Amino acid sequence: MKTWLFPLWIIIDVLMGVASLAIWIAAPELKILAVSLTVFSLSLAAVLMIVRIEDIRIFARSRYFHKVIHHSITMFLVFAILGVLNYLGNKNFREFDLSREKRNSLTDQTTKVLEIIKSPLTMTLFSKREEWAPILNILKMYQAKSNLIKIDAIDTDLRPELVKAKNITANGTVLISYKGKETSFQMVDELSVTNAILKAVRDEKTTLYFVTGHEELDCTDPSPEGISSLCDKLKSQNYEVKTLNLAEVKEVPRDATAVFVLGPIAAYFPDEAKRLEEYLKRGGSVFLALAPAFKSELYDNLTKLAQPYGLTLGRDVVVDRVSTVQGGEATIPIISKYDEAHPVTAGFNFRTVFPLSSSVSTLEGNDSATLLALTSAFPGSWAESDLKGVTEGTAAFEEKKDRKGPIGLLGVGEKVGVEGNSDSRFVLLGSSSFLVNAYQTQSGNPTLFLNSVSWMLNDEGIISFNRPGTEEYPVILSAQHIQLIFVIAILFVPIVFFGAGIFVYRRRRLL
Repeated sequence: MKTWLFPLWIIIDVLMGVASLAIWIAAPELKILAVSLTVFSLSLAAVLMIVRIEDIRIFARSRYFHKVIHHSITMFLVFAILGVLNYLGNKNFREFDLSREKRNSLTDQTTKVLEIIKSPLTMTLFSKREEWAPILNILKMYQAKSNLIKIDAIDTDLRPELVKAKNITANGTVLISYKGKETSFQMVDELSVTNAILKAVRDEKTTLYFVTGHEELDCTDPSPEGISSLCDKLKSQNYEVKTLNLAEVKEVPRDATAVFVLGPIAAYFPDEAKRLEEYLKRGGSVFLALAPAFKSELYDNLTKLAQPYGLTLGRDVVVDRVSTVQGGEATIPIISKYDEAHPVTAGFNFRTVFPLSSSVSTLEGNDSATLLALTSAFPGSWAESDLKGVTEGTAAFEEKKDRKGPIGLLGVGEKVGVEGNSDSRFVLLGSSSFLVNAYQTQSGNPTLFLNSVSWMLNDEGIISFNRPGTEEYPVILSAQHIQLIFVIAILFVPIVFFGAGIFVYRRRRLL
């Protein structure tokens, strides 16, 4: 081999080695390429050593070689220590999220869901490689929280046969494998990931029945007065949503995990209310949402269902003048005060809106009931009994007729099961309009609803929150920030390095 070619081959071999190492670290999914480069660089190194074996023997006997070995061992030990520290750091993960909105950490709800995982779970991302980064950033937060979660990524351009075999139709799809079952979902944000995990780990179906036949709120209605938005959220949590006409059945179906009576306009017949009462006695749970009873007799047989749970609905309309300060109406209370001790509202700090609501109260002598959402104190709010005055806009507080705030708007209660029946839970909401699509843009409304449903079902899936997504959020810099960056990066740093270079050069000249 010509003398001038040998250094060139050494450079090529080193570059090949560095390239293979970079692929192993940055793109481990490209195993064929990484292995090929590694084998080639090692083989080329062996050939070059054989070609210059005599030069290597002479170099090995020199003092310089012993210094090289000494420094090499030192560097190896340093990197070994750093590697051990890095391994321990990965195994004992600790995160410190300093962002104001905590966008770099998972919610408490997600952490609760991850505790359900009892077997290894694999999440495989199918997407173009240039789209991996924002998605994997979120998935890795899950892996850091649970040792049972493994993350993998497939480049759809390089593995079209696997994409077809797994029936992947869009980039950004994540395939979850758990206990031999595979489910896929479109990656959007933390909410979509957590809901998908919840679907994968659930073994049993949860069936929710929505009562119909009395002009109740409709799950299939996408208009502002429908509740399709909330029903879609329930379905996304792997809940099965069905309708139930109590006039057509002899009893509430046995597979009913919970029954929802939301905003009926027509009165319930005694037999229909009786079927709900029997369902509650055998351990069922009911979510009852009613509009203010301008015809008081309309809800009598429904509100009686809540009394054994320590809850009652007032024949009134809640007026909260504090809402007018926030740009709303007095009959649309804007709430930010909640019971911090109850699981539904513990740590809950969203703003909620209760349009045209009746008061919800607890009965004396019953400690099982809790009011979760409360209006401001009097004189800011009160429960107005003059319903006609409310419709005409002439309502005013009267000491003997009306009740002073704070007024409850949402209450929950529970009963311990008897005669082998399960525990029963009840949710009473004084505003059916709270649930309609028109008010789901208020982040707190759907969250509070789903939290209440989760508690009612005794389910860990409390999944509705505004969390990190795959969208990029631009950072807007002020003129002062731009000027500071210019001074530091363009002026200060180069001057420091240039000055250090002059100092070292002059020192060496003097030696």
